[in-house]
Amino acid sequence: MDNKQRTRAAKMRAVAEDDRVPEGLREAARNRLAALQERHGPLFEEKVPPPRQPAIGSRVLGEKAEATWDLPTRDVAALIKAEIKTARQLAPRGTAPDAVAPHNPIRDAPKGTRIHVSHRLSTGSASIAINVRGLPNDWAISGSSEVRPGVVRNVPSPACRNLAQALWVIGDAYNWRGDGYMQDYADHRFFFRVEVYCADGTHLNLDVA
Repeated sequence: MDNKQRTRAAKMRAVAEDDRVPEGLREAARNRLAALQERHGPLFEEKVPPPRQPAIGSRVLGEKAEATWDLPTRDVAALIKAEIKTARQLAPRGTAPDAVAPHNPIRDAPKGTRIHVSHRLSTGSASIAINVRGLPNDWAISGSSEVRPGVVRNVPSPACRNLAQALWVIGDAYNWRGDGYMQDYADHRFFFRVEVYCADGTHLNLDVA
């Protein structure tokens, strides 16, 4: 077993042995440790101290984080993609013509809107991004404002903000956030962002969370 795997096992052992952690998360960690031991043999012959990290109890868990605890982030990205695909589907055939479907910012996005989910793993840190492209400028931008002398920024429309927020909610449900012991340590399952571009390539700054 290499150092990366030992560190990963040590993190899971820390979760499994912490009585402040929800039992479902502890059980998932124990199962994962058992699978690693079956594959690699004894995990802790060399006494590697578990990395210092905040207790799970101090983390803010998304509503789907615990249920998908043992999944790699690449699979989480696939689940997010599947949810977005489902959200974009039109009303099924046979729906009464006078029935009014509730507004869905993702389904009701303008024709030509493209939504792509990307996953990246770099030096052990995972990131997932939802990229929205192809939005008509007149739909996505409601005006402009001067943020400082000589610098003008486009103001996203309420409809554009609703779309970005709806996508954020889908992805953030699988994430968790906590407080690190060091300023340069961020306790996230993955770094997550929603990027929005107009059809002409204009990038819109949206603060969604």
